[in-house]
Amino acid sequence: MRLLGGYIGRSVLFASLAVLLVIVTLDLVFSLLDELGGLRGDYGLFEAVIYMLMRLPERFYLFLPIAALVGVLVGLGGLASTSELTVMRAAGVSIPRLIWQAAKPIAVLLLVAMLASEFVLLQWVQAAESYRWEKRTGQQMASVSSARDLWLKEERQFYRIQVARDDGQLLGVTIYQLDANWQLSERITAARADWQEQEGRWVLRDVQRLRLDPEQLQQERLPSLVWPVPIAPEFVALQAFDPRDLPPTRLWHYAHYLEARGQPSGFYWLALWQKLLLPITVFAVVLLGASFTFGPLRSVPAGTRVFHGILIGLSVKFAQDLLGPAALLWGFPPILAVLIPAGFCAAWGGWQIYRTG
Repeated sequence: MRLLGGYIGRSVLFASLAVLLVIVTLDLVFSLLDELGGLRGDYGLFEAVIYMLMRLPERFYLFLPIAALVGVLVGLGGLASTSELTVMRAAGVSIPRLIWQAAKPIAVLLLVAMLASEFVLLQWVQAAESYRWEKRTGQQMASVSSARDLWLKEERQFYRIQVARDDGQLLGVTIYQLDANWQLSERITAARADWQEQEGRWVLRDVQRLRLDPEQLQQERLPSLVWPVPIAPEFVALQAFDPRDLPPTRLWHYAHYLEARGQPSGFYWLALWQKLLLPITVFAVVLLGASFTFGPLRSVPAGTRVFHGILIGLSVKFAQDLLGPAALLWGFPPILAVLIPAGFCAAWGGWQIYRTG
């Protein structure tokens, strides 16, 4: 059985890698054509190609589910078209065991993708975006991550931060304090805010403080002022990135941090569940694709199987993309936006296999 399992696994693995390479190449070409509209400064065609190549790991990660599904359809479908699957079943190998052998190489690809998502992808995204920004502007980007024009809220205090750096410095800080009637009572502006690690506090520098009393305005200048800015330095620049680019551990801690502060965290929870439940989603669509191979698609051409695989994969992705914002809008847990399409695929695939026998 080990020899048979290796043969099935290699067929599925090579098919999945080939499909992944084709999809990523096509996406690279179309993305490059779209990027041509942003050429300026030292950012020419050659630099755009380098930028696209630096984003390749991210694209491999994004298209892995569809590639795994189509790879199973092509790999198992090729064995079915040569009657090899029929011989295997006649030898007493059950359909679930055949599917399990086909899923093993997919599990390896998923493990690599999960590790890359945690330890590699964010650094590649940062490096690529820094490279493009430097080439377009001709300026050297800072070596630290930063977010621009950031707004925060804590009870009746609103914070506007022009630049937030994850090395523990905020630039251009403005604080708006509202009274019990939600009227502006105080405004504080500071050139920067420094994080003091030992004391665990923010210190505003070069401060202008304006109090709005009913009868008069009171203004003063201060060299420094201790103020509880409601954000920790390790999270301060995360809003510069799309939640889908952040690794699962950062998403987990940052979502909990936002919840504790009473700030919206739905998009970060949704991105976290999409990453953590990626194996369930992939294996669900793989189960559905394998069930078609043993059922209605066992004798159709390979092109038809590829078409059905892409159709199923895109349908699952679109369903998750639609249910995600719906979960945030209607208030049901974001995890359901990931599990509902995956559960539907798993149930459909299980029913197909049961009907096939």
